[in-house]
Amino acid sequence: MIMKVLQVIDTLKVGGAEHITVLLSNLLYERKVDAAVLILVEKGELCGLLNTKIPVFFLERKRRFDKKKLKEVSQLIDEYDLVHIHLKHNFRYVSLASRYFSKQNHKLIFHDHSHYFGVSKLSARSVKDKLFQSVFKPDYFIGVSQSNCIWARERLRLPEGKIFLLENTIAKQNVDEKQAIKRGIVIVSNISRVKNIDYAIRLAKHLNERLTIFGKIRDEDYFNELEELVSQLDYGEHVKFVHDCNNIQPELYNYKYAIHTSHQETGPLVLIEYLAQGLPFLAFATGQVFKTIKSELPQCFISKFNLESWSLKVKELDKLSSTSLEQVYSDYFSSNNYINRCLSIYQKVINS
Repeated sequence: MIMKVLQVIDTLKVGGAEHITVLLSNLLYERKVDAAVLILVEKGELCGLLNTKIPVFFLERKRRFDKKKLKEVSQLIDEYDLVHIHLKHNFRYVSLASRYFSKQNHKLIFHDHSHYFGVSKLSARSVKDKLFQSVFKPDYFIGVSQSNCIWARERLRLPEGKIFLLENTIAKQNVDEKQAIKRGIVIVSNISRVKNIDYAIRLAKHLNERLTIFGKIRDEDYFNELEELVSQLDYGEHVKFVHDCNNIQPELYNYKYAIHTSHQETGPLVLIEYLAQGLPFLAFATGQVFKTIKSELPQCFISKFNLESWSLKVKELDKLSSTSLEQVYSDYFSSNNYINRCLSIYQKVINS
């Protein structure tokens, strides 16, 4: 019997959860799983990266409590063995449709891409959080990091057998490097304050290196501050922002090395892309990628924000070979390993 799996997300705009939804759907299709995607609100630019043979359903929901739309969701999920839902707000919505508009019991899996640093508290005053602990409490939980899984165990009080760790992945692309002249530093990060991009700019100035920043603007005020900082440092000719790149791997061969300066992360996916393309990088020591490979590549991580310390570590990156970085990707983060782990989770859920 062919397994039927529906992936659910609100949009396929550029973002980590959205990239994973697309990649996972494509990998499931390649493994002969009857995979489909339900987009609840709006299409998004990543939709074009889905295999064209994968059915995509567009709900085009305008209001959260539109009964007609909720019934449409309930009728659709009736047709699938598993419903794999990405992000908390989408899980609440599909749970509502399942509980009140369908007579079937559905196997709903909640895939949590959230940032839990330590273990975040659920708000005692938040109706949404109370509902997530009770009425819409998930039966099955997938976390992208150990912190996610700790949160599910300690805050949602789910049993161990229904909590699964599924670290993020990316699909490695075969890139023709042509005869690139590797110049400067690259950072791939959407523009928001937690990403600490102002530090990356100061570091580039300290190193006297060009810096290219690939990322969508998520915080307009912060972006304005960054532009002002570049002006204050008189470094405008050496800092470039690129906001319209949806496929970063073919661009990475242009750079000597990459950095990632975010204060807090769950992944991040971009470090896996650096590894896949053999690009030496230095990142702040946070997130699941750091926890997974810190013993393999200690020279790629740093635990404090000090310009001189970062400068010294960056200069050591020249000793890293592309082959060794690509091997770490293959050993820990390959898409083949990822889909095998995911299918194993699916089988456990079906058998439960």
